[in-house]
Amino acid sequence: MGESLSLDEKPFILDIDAMGQIQVQGVVSVLGMSQSNPVAGNDQHLVDISNAQAIIQKNTGLVQFYIQGGAYSTPSLGTSYQRANRQTVDSFGFIPLASISLAPNDHWKFTAGKINSFGGYEDTFTFQNINIDRGLLWNQTSNVSKGFEAAYKNGPVSTSITLNDGFYSNQLSWMGASIDYQLNETSNTRLVWTGAIKASSTNNFITPVLQNNSQIFNAIYTYKSNRWSITPYLQYTYIPANPSFGILTSAQTTGVAVLGSYRFSNDGTKGFVLPLRFEYIGSSGKGNPNSPNLLYGPGSAAWSATITPTYQFDRLFVRVELSLVKALNATTGQVFGSNGSATSQTRAMLEVGALF
Repeated sequence: MGESLSLDEKPFILDIDAMGQIQVQGVVSVLGMSQSNPVAGNDQHLVDISNAQAIIQKNTGLVQFYIQGGAYSTPSLGTSYQRANRQTVDSFGFIPLASISLAPNDHWKFTAGKINSFGGYEDTFTFQNINIDRGLLWNQTSNVSKGFEAAYKNGPVSTSITLNDGFYSNQLSWMGASIDYQLNETSNTRLVWTGAIKASSTNNFITPVLQNNSQIFNAIYTYKSNRWSITPYLQYTYIPANPSFGILTSAQTTGVAVLGSYRFSNDGTKGFVLPLRFEYIGSSGKGNPNSPNLLYGPGSAAWSATITPTYQFDRLFVRVELSLVKALNATTGQVFGSNGSATSQTRAMLEVGALF
């Protein structure tokens, strides 16, 4: 969960003698969106479900598990919007996350199943983030992977390693590692690498061949106090050449983002929060017709600005979002509008819902 929304502090508990306490939580939300320069096949105005999900988990004892199921949409800046009924079916299915873990002590945890991916900072579902739309840097990273993870925590240091299928390719072709260090009560740093260790030709809606053969590096710093949260981070992605898959030359993106929020009260589950996000991302290949297109044509770049005023009272929340994406050095036909020639897009969004 981000800093602007909170799940119910007292979830429903199932107390089963043989298993212990099982938590049951959920989120139901709808969104409305109005956007300029919609791409071909997208509506200028729409209303849709953003979440209708239940979360069942056991997070104590030797054997633990996590199951998240239901329908969802995953809107992101600078891309076309796919409605929840198609997004759910075409991406991770009606059970997007499901894993079982062994936690032999307070230090170690071993997990297998459908798990959150390592790359990037923002999470997959709208209710988990301070903004409704995910950002431009998020578009280059994987979201949910099938595989294994081992995590170790000791004092201020937390580390994890993973073997998974990257962009949901059904091939154990990715690895990753992360290390977190808690500098003090308010500051944390994180370094992350994840990427393909074996080339894959899989290419579909949820497994783009370019990104599924990439390497992703992140350096993240987070400051949190009672009212403020600020997270600047850097991201670099690299895709090696592989002519057998049609990747004629290598390519990379370099991005920087700052996410922040200010809470107007000290109560973490009530009140008004003002989240902001600023991003810039650039890609390689300008002037090279054989270079892969990772943004809006080879060598293109983009910046974005997003503001998402949010109000939560008990289990109910409402948030309004305004965003702008501006493409730079773009290739005509690869950007926004019905013919792909518009170089900017604005969005206004409204999301209302309940967190149980």
